[in-house]
Amino acid sequence: MGKLKVFLGIIIALAILGAGAIYYFEIDVLGFESGKDKGTSAQDLADLSINTDIITTNLASSGNFAIVQFNILLSTKEAKEETEKRTPEVRAAIISTIAGITKDQLIGEGGIVILEQELSTRLSGIVETGKIERVLVTEFKVQ
Repeated sequence: MGKLKVFLGIIIALAILGAGAIYYFEIDVLGFESGKDKGTSAQDLADLSINTDIITTNLASSGNFAIVQFNILLSTKEAKEETEKRTPEVRAAIISTIAGITKDQLIGEGGIVILEQELSTRLSGIVETGKIERVLVTEFKVQ
């Protein structure tokens, strides 16, 4: 019984030391994010984002039009600067993409997701110094 108590004492001491080492070195044993790296801050996102003007354009379906605005997140400040200089190309890509879509295709969440993905792909061909991280629809009206 005495040897069992010593053995359990050693196991408990090792467990406490191991837990202390994990805490001290911030080792991510379970796959959770550590406290130091919380991802991109809101300020970083704002510094790398561009809001387009509100754009009104006809849809492919007769008699319908859309009023849209987008937020484009870029990978670097250089990519943001380049995209700002290419505003006419960005607007043209947005207008031509939306003009090829019908009202029925845009209805619902799936339509917005498809539009965001399509624009992300299309705008990636315009930006040369970085990449498009994401495109979000920030204003959306269809009539």
